[in-house]
Amino acid sequence: MELRDNCLKGIIKWAESVDHVQALIQTGSLARKDNSSDDLSDIDIEIITSNPALLMQDRRWLYEFGELITVLSFDPDEHQEWATRLAIYSNGVKIDFTLAGIERVRHMADEGILDELYGRGYTILLDKSSVTQGIPAPAYTFPVRTLPSQSEFTASVEEFWFEAFHIPKYLARGELWLVKLRDNTMKELLLCMLEWHALARHSSTIDVWHNGLHVREWTDSQTWDELQSTFGRFDASCSALI
Repeated sequence: MELRDNCLKGIIKWAESVDHVQALIQTGSLARKDNSSDDLSDIDIEIITSNPALLMQDRRWLYEFGELITVLSFDPDEHQEWATRLAIYSNGVKIDFTLAGIERVRHMADEGILDELYGRGYTILLDKSSVTQGIPAPAYTFPVRTLPSQSEFTASVEEFWFEAFHIPKYLARGELWLVKLRDNTMKELLLCMLEWHALARHSSTIDVWHNGLHVREWTDSQTWDELQSTFGRFDASCSALI
Protein backbone atom coordinates (compact mmCIF):
# COMPACT_ATOMS: atom_id res chain seq x y z
CA MET A 1 0.00 0.00 0.00
CA GLU A 2 1.68 3.17 -1.23
CA LEU A 3 0.12 5.49 1.35
CA ARG A 4 1.26 3.27 4.18
CA ASP A 5 4.74 2.92 2.72
CA ASN A 6 5.03 6.69 2.41
CA CYS A 7 4.05 7.08 6.06
CA LEU A 8 6.70 4.58 7.04
CA LYS A 9 9.34 6.46 5.06
CA GLY A 10 8.23 9.67 6.77
CA ILE A 11 8.62 8.10 10.21
CA ILE A 12 12.15 6.95 9.41
CA LYS A 13 13.12 10.37 8.02
CA TRP A 14 11.74 12.09 11.12
CA ALA A 15 13.53 9.69 13.48
CA GLU A 16 16.84 10.28 11.71
CA SER A 17 16.59 13.99 12.56
CA VAL A 18 15.60 13.65 16.24
CA ASP A 19 18.63 13.30 18.50
CA HIS A 20 16.99 11.44 21.37
CA VAL A 21 15.43 8.81 19.07
CA GLN A 22 17.90 5.95 18.90
CA ALA A 23 16.05 3.26 16.94
CA LEU A 24 12.82 2.28 15.20
CA ILE A 25 11.53 -1.27 15.40
CA GLN A 26 8.52 -2.51 13.47
CA THR A 27 6.34 -5.22 14.98
CA GLY A 28 2.84 -6.49 14.21
CA SER A 29 1.56 -8.23 11.10
CA LEU A 30 3.85 -6.31 8.73
CA ALA A 31 6.89 -7.72 10.54
CA ARG A 32 5.65 -11.28 10.87
CA LYS A 33 6.00 -14.09 8.33
CA ASP A 34 2.59 -15.70 8.75
CA ASN A 35 0.93 -14.02 5.73
CA SER A 36 -1.57 -12.28 8.02
CA SER A 37 -0.89 -8.76 6.71
CA ASP A 38 -2.88 -7.12 3.94
CA ASP A 39 -3.47 -3.68 2.43
CA LEU A 40 -5.50 -2.71 5.52
CA SER A 41 -2.86 -3.64 8.08
CA ASP A 42 -1.75 -0.99 10.56
CA ILE A 43 1.81 0.16 11.11
CA ASP A 44 3.16 -0.91 14.51
CA ILE A 45 6.28 1.01 15.46
CA GLU A 46 8.36 1.07 18.62
CA ILE A 47 10.27 4.32 18.99
CA ILE A 48 13.35 3.56 21.10
CA THR A 49 14.37 6.82 22.73
CA SER A 50 16.64 8.05 25.49
CA ASN A 51 13.80 10.25 26.73
CA PRO A 52 10.27 8.84 26.21
CA ALA A 53 8.81 11.66 28.32
CA LEU A 54 9.58 14.21 25.59
CA LEU A 55 7.33 12.39 23.13
CA MET A 56 4.68 11.79 25.78
CA GLN A 57 4.43 15.44 26.81
CA ASP A 58 4.51 17.10 23.39
CA ARG A 59 2.35 15.51 20.70
CA ARG A 60 3.37 17.83 17.87
CA TRP A 61 5.61 15.10 16.43
CA LEU A 62 2.49 13.09 15.56
CA TYR A 63 1.63 15.69 12.91
CA GLU A 64 4.87 15.02 11.03
CA PHE A 65 3.36 12.02 9.24
CA GLY A 66 0.15 13.45 7.81
CA GLU A 67 -3.14 15.07 8.74
CA LEU A 68 -4.09 13.61 12.10
CA ILE A 69 -7.75 12.70 12.59
CA THR A 70 -7.59 11.32 16.11
CA VAL A 71 -5.17 9.75 18.55
CA LEU A 72 -5.61 7.65 21.67
CA SER A 73 -2.94 8.25 24.30
CA PHE A 74 -2.11 5.62 26.91
CA ASP A 75 0.61 6.30 29.43
CA PRO A 76 2.41 3.64 31.48
CA ASP A 77 0.35 2.02 34.22
CA GLU A 78 -0.12 -1.37 35.83
CA HIS A 79 -1.27 -2.78 32.48
CA GLN A 80 1.51 -1.54 30.20
CA GLU A 81 5.15 -0.65 30.75
CA TRP A 82 5.53 1.89 27.96
CA ALA A 83 3.38 4.72 26.65
CA THR A 84 1.49 4.24 23.40
CA ARG A 85 -0.03 6.65 20.91
CA LEU A 86 -2.57 5.11 18.53
CA ALA A 87 -2.95 7.54 15.63
CA ILE A 88 -5.31 7.60 12.66
CA TYR A 89 -4.50 9.83 9.69
CA SER A 90 -6.72 11.30 6.99
CA ASN A 91 -5.22 9.02 4.33
CA GLY A 92 -6.68 6.03 6.18
CA VAL A 93 -3.41 4.84 7.68
CA LYS A 94 -3.37 3.87 11.36
CA ILE A 95 -0.07 3.89 13.21
CA ASP A 96 0.38 2.38 16.66
CA PHE A 97 3.39 4.01 18.30
CA THR A 98 5.10 2.60 21.38
CA LEU A 99 7.37 5.09 23.15
CA ALA A 100 10.03 2.95 24.80
CA GLY A 101 13.26 3.61 26.62
CA ILE A 102 16.57 2.10 25.56
CA GLU A 103 16.28 -0.45 28.37
CA ARG A 104 13.38 -1.98 26.46
CA VAL A 105 15.73 -3.51 23.89
CA ARG A 106 18.84 -3.76 26.05
CA HIS A 107 17.03 -6.05 28.48
CA MET A 108 16.21 -8.53 25.71
CA ALA A 109 19.77 -8.32 24.40
CA ASP A 110 21.28 -8.91 27.83
CA GLU A 111 18.92 -11.77 28.69
CA GLY A 112 19.04 -13.29 25.23
CA ILE A 113 15.28 -13.79 25.31
CA LEU A 114 12.60 -12.01 23.28
CA ASP A 115 9.25 -11.08 24.73
CA GLU A 116 6.07 -12.45 23.13
CA LEU A 117 5.62 -9.50 20.77
CA TYR A 118 9.15 -9.62 19.39
CA GLY A 119 9.07 -13.41 19.28
CA ARG A 120 6.27 -13.23 16.70
CA GLY A 121 8.50 -11.13 14.48
CA TYR A 122 10.17 -7.74 14.31
CA THR A 123 12.14 -5.63 11.84
CA ILE A 124 14.78 -3.06 12.78
CA LEU A 125 14.11 -0.06 10.56
CA LEU A 126 16.70 2.26 12.09
CA ASP A 127 19.46 1.99 14.67
CA LYS A 128 21.56 5.11 15.07
CA SER A 129 23.73 3.97 17.99
CA SER A 130 23.71 0.14 17.92
CA VAL A 131 21.23 -0.08 20.81
CA THR A 132 19.63 -3.14 19.22
CA GLN A 133 22.90 -5.03 18.93
CA GLY A 134 22.65 -8.46 20.52
CA ILE A 135 18.87 -8.82 20.36
CA PRO A 136 18.06 -12.42 19.39
CA ALA A 137 16.65 -13.02 15.94
CA PRO A 138 12.88 -13.60 15.93
CA ALA A 139 11.69 -17.19 15.87
CA TYR A 140 8.35 -16.12 14.35
CA THR A 141 6.48 -18.25 16.88
CA PHE A 142 3.36 -17.62 18.92
CA PRO A 143 3.21 -17.72 22.74
CA VAL A 144 1.99 -20.99 24.22
CA ARG A 145 -1.31 -20.62 26.05
CA THR A 146 -2.31 -22.93 28.88
CA LEU A 147 -5.71 -24.33 29.76
CA PRO A 148 -7.53 -22.84 32.77
CA SER A 149 -7.54 -24.31 36.23
CA GLN A 150 -10.75 -25.87 37.49
CA SER A 151 -11.51 -22.76 39.54
CA GLU A 152 -10.94 -20.43 36.56
CA PHE A 153 -13.17 -22.56 34.36
CA THR A 154 -15.94 -22.70 36.99
CA ALA A 155 -15.79 -18.95 37.59
CA SER A 156 -16.19 -18.26 33.86
CA VAL A 157 -19.19 -20.59 33.56
CA GLU A 158 -20.88 -19.14 36.64
CA GLU A 159 -20.40 -15.55 35.46
CA PHE A 160 -21.83 -16.44 32.04
CA TRP A 161 -25.07 -17.74 33.53
CA PHE A 162 -25.18 -14.87 36.02
CA GLU A 163 -25.23 -12.44 33.09
CA ALA A 164 -27.74 -14.56 31.19
CA PHE A 165 -30.17 -14.43 34.13
CA HIS A 166 -30.58 -10.66 33.77
CA ILE A 167 -31.32 -10.49 30.04
CA PRO A 168 -35.00 -11.62 30.06
CA LYS A 169 -35.69 -9.27 32.97
CA TYR A 170 -34.27 -6.29 31.10
CA LEU A 171 -36.08 -7.33 27.93
CA ALA A 172 -39.37 -7.38 29.81
CA ARG A 173 -38.65 -3.89 31.12
CA GLY A 174 -37.67 -2.57 27.70
CA GLU A 175 -34.13 -1.81 28.89
CA LEU A 176 -32.51 -2.71 25.58
CA TRP A 177 -29.24 -0.91 26.29
CA LEU A 178 -28.71 -2.99 29.41
CA VAL A 179 -29.56 -6.11 27.41
CA LYS A 180 -26.73 -5.26 25.02
CA LEU A 181 -24.30 -4.60 27.88
CA ARG A 182 -25.05 -7.96 29.49
CA ASP A 183 -24.93 -9.71 26.13
CA ASN A 184 -21.53 -8.18 25.35
CA THR A 185 -20.16 -9.55 28.62
CA MET A 186 -21.54 -12.97 27.73
CA LYS A 187 -19.85 -12.78 24.33
CA GLU A 188 -16.51 -12.01 25.99
CA LEU A 189 -16.92 -15.07 28.20
CA LEU A 190 -17.98 -17.14 25.20
CA LEU A 191 -14.83 -16.11 23.35
CA CYS A 192 -12.74 -17.23 26.30
CA MET A 193 -14.49 -20.61 26.21
CA LEU A 194 -13.92 -20.88 22.44
CA GLU A 195 -10.21 -20.28 23.01
CA TRP A 196 -10.04 -22.94 25.72
CA HIS A 197 -11.93 -25.38 23.51
CA ALA A 198 -9.47 -24.85 20.66
CA LEU A 199 -6.49 -25.22 22.99
CA ALA A 200 -7.91 -28.44 24.43
CA ARG A 201 -8.47 -29.88 20.95
CA HIS A 202 -4.93 -29.07 19.85
CA SER A 203 -3.02 -29.71 23.11
CA SER A 204 -2.27 -25.97 23.35
CA THR A 205 -0.29 -26.05 20.08
CA ILE A 206 -2.52 -23.55 18.29
CA ASP A 207 -2.47 -19.76 18.12
CA VAL A 208 -5.78 -18.32 19.35
CA TRP A 209 -4.51 -14.73 19.04
CA HIS A 210 -6.53 -12.13 20.97
CA ASN A 211 -9.96 -10.47 20.91
CA GLY A 212 -11.29 -13.08 18.46
CA LEU A 213 -8.72 -12.27 15.78
CA HIS A 214 -8.61 -14.98 13.08
CA VAL A 215 -11.29 -16.94 14.95
CA ARG A 216 -12.44 -18.63 11.77
CA GLU A 217 -8.96 -20.09 11.34
CA TRP A 218 -8.42 -21.51 14.83
CA THR A 219 -11.89 -22.71 15.76
CA ASP A 220 -13.34 -25.92 14.35
CA SER A 221 -15.92 -25.89 11.54
CA GLN A 222 -18.82 -27.08 13.72
CA THR A 223 -18.24 -24.35 16.27
CA TRP A 224 -17.95 -21.76 13.52
CA ASP A 225 -21.25 -22.88 12.01
CA GLU A 226 -22.96 -22.71 15.41
CA LEU A 227 -21.71 -19.16 15.90
CA GLN A 228 -23.89 -18.11 12.97
CA SER A 229 -26.98 -18.59 15.15
CA THR A 230 -25.36 -17.21 18.32
CA PHE A 231 -25.42 -13.66 16.98
CA GLY A 232 -28.35 -12.02 15.22
CA ARG A 233 -26.54 -12.76 12.00
CA PHE A 234 -22.85 -13.42 12.32
CA ASP A 235 -21.79 -12.06 8.93
CA ALA A 236 -20.36 -8.90 7.44
CA SER A 237 -23.61 -7.57 5.95
CA CYS A 238 -25.36 -7.66 9.31
CA SER A 239 -22.40 -6.12 11.15
CA ALA A 240 -22.33 -3.25 8.66
CA LEU A 241 -25.81 -2.23 9.85
CA ILE A 242 -24.90 -2.03 13.52
